[in-house]
Amino acid sequence: MTGQDPAAVLSCDFLLTAMAGSGPDDPVVQLAAQQVRTAQSRHGRSALAEALLSGPYAEQAPQWLLEAAVAADLEAERESYHLDRGMTLVALALGHPSCPASLRDTTLKRCTVEQLALLGSPRAGEQLAGAVAEELRIRGGATPPMTPQLLEMPTPAQVVLRQGPLHDLVFEAALDALPATPDREKPDTDGDTKDWLKRRKSAFEAWESMWRQILRRHPERHRELVRWADGTDARRTVRNELLGSLPWAVEPGLLAELAAADLERFPLEVLVAEGCRMRRAGSDEQQVLAHFAGELSALADEEQVYFRSVLDPQMATLLNMWCHAPVDWVRRAASGTWRHLLNPTQAKDGYQQAHWRASAAALAGLAAMFAETATRALPFWEPEERYSAITPSEVAWVREIVLHLPTVTEDVKAGIRPVVRDARKRLSPHHPGFPPRHDRRRELEEILDTIERVLADPPPSVGVDRRRTALGAPDKVTVRELAGLQAQALSDYLDRHTDDDSLVEKALLACAASGYRSEADFERVLRRHACPDTVLLRLTEGLRGNLGGAPAWREAWTRLVLARPDTQPALVRALPAWPALHARGDHHGSAHPSVVAAVRDALGADQDAWNRFATCPATNSGPTAWLRLGDLLDAAATGAPWPKPPGSR
Repeated sequence: MTGQDPAAVLSCDFLLTAMAGSGPDDPVVQLAAQQVRTAQSRHGRSALAEALLSGPYAEQAPQWLLEAAVAADLEAERESYHLDRGMTLVALALGHPSCPASLRDTTLKRCTVEQLALLGSPRAGEQLAGAVAEELRIRGGATPPMTPQLLEMPTPAQVVLRQGPLHDLVFEAALDALPATPDREKPDTDGDTKDWLKRRKSAFEAWESMWRQILRRHPERHRELVRWADGTDARRTVRNELLGSLPWAVEPGLLAELAAADLERFPLEVLVAEGCRMRRAGSDEQQVLAHFAGELSALADEEQVYFRSVLDPQMATLLNMWCHAPVDWVRRAASGTWRHLLNPTQAKDGYQQAHWRASAAALAGLAAMFAETATRALPFWEPEERYSAITPSEVAWVREIVLHLPTVTEDVKAGIRPVVRDARKRLSPHHPGFPPRHDRRRELEEILDTIERVLADPPPSVGVDRRRTALGAPDKVTVRELAGLQAQALSDYLDRHTDDDSLVEKALLACAASGYRSEADFERVLRRHACPDTVLLRLTEGLRGNLGGAPAWREAWTRLVLARPDTQPALVRALPAWPALHARGDHHGSAHPSVVAAVRDALGADQDAWNRFATCPATNSGPTAWLRLGDLLDAAATGAPWPKPPGSR
């Protein structure tokens, strides 16, 4: 093997192992450097170059090695199966103390925008990150206004910010080079206004989408992005997207700050409505300004300009619209910016349930803040005077008030009832306006039902699901609705409506309809009745009309009645025959002793009676499932015809 290149004999793995702890003058290091120059394997060249630059040549390296490292890594990056390497070797070479500025600048100009993002990671040194940021500024040029096309053909800054995480210098440079807010030019006097409005809407939707992507990609920089956006056209968009599009990803402290700041905008809407109502009542602009001089002095300059601009609208319709400003603001917030905060368990992050960083208690507190603010809009509500169909958003904001307000006072109820009455009237088939679509009508009915139940029976505390626990007036609640409650929620409802035996009887029947109430739950409900000793017999005798339902309900009622220690024979005889005869005793495979005793007492030693009873028409389902045990025993004992099932409901 005389004269043969040693590097061709020694493998890359051998050289990497042998170089450990060696200095730049070590023969093994020299062999590795020679291998970088001559190796056929791109992987071998890259691995050896990385080991040399991070080891023996970490402080000082020849330029040829830096150039070889850059060439090997850029060549590998062109192959799709190497895209996950992260440009580590190029970053190591360009961030090396010996790397000349000319090599760094030349290499960065060769890189794609995606490669620049990889090189501008948080691991990059200040020098490399600064060079990447400068290259990004050069490629960005003048910032264009946002258009829908820039979502499909993004600028370099957009591409970089879709990657992450990024070094601070690169992140700041990309932010500064982002597209600006869409153009606010006015439509041509001879142009198509509808087409202009459509283009303008699409541009702002693209602007919001761009920021939504950035905020989703950089959750650790939310507070930084909020600070950066303050004072720019992006301020409102960044805040609204954090609150309305991905609030579950926002740090709890920042989320609370954003929510509070959003609600601080509401007083201006109230001021606008009060001023416009004065104008509508006949006051001139100067009278309004004089009346609200104190409030206006506390506003920012731009807010004062906004207030003055709405006092002199060109059309009465606009003036009337501003008179409803608080209601419109709450409606938009409830269905838009605050929709996830008000219904956190329904929020979806893509196709999955959103995982919130804020606690349930913190979210409930924010929802209560919104509800308390929204109540201030109630005095500004007025019925619609147009014939358009009613939409769910017109009443959904009221539902959020009653669901999240800690205490629904009589004043709040008085403000809500006109809204509900107007909505019911507009849903009436006799209303002259256009009817809503079928799906919207169903949604509206559900919203109004929830509101009316809470108004009739507001639960006493925050933190409960009022959609389920607010059941309305006791005379309107059904057995099925009570059956859907947890035991504690049922107990709370009964506590709110004491001395109502009719409600207690519904609750007793609901214990069977729920399918999972325990004997202890049943006893606690029974003790609330004024006549606990007689009510079970009356309910059982009319069980088909009182309870109805499938076999499981009859079985549950029978189980609960027979579990009582002092069940009287008359009550046992009133039970449906099939579940009573199949009720279990204390031991596996045994019948219930109370049922056995009732049968023996009725049939005695009469063999013919026992034979007749064995052929009785009791069944598990159908009308004959309601046949009472006592009626069948009497017929078997006397030889009378089998009784007909008790009347249905």
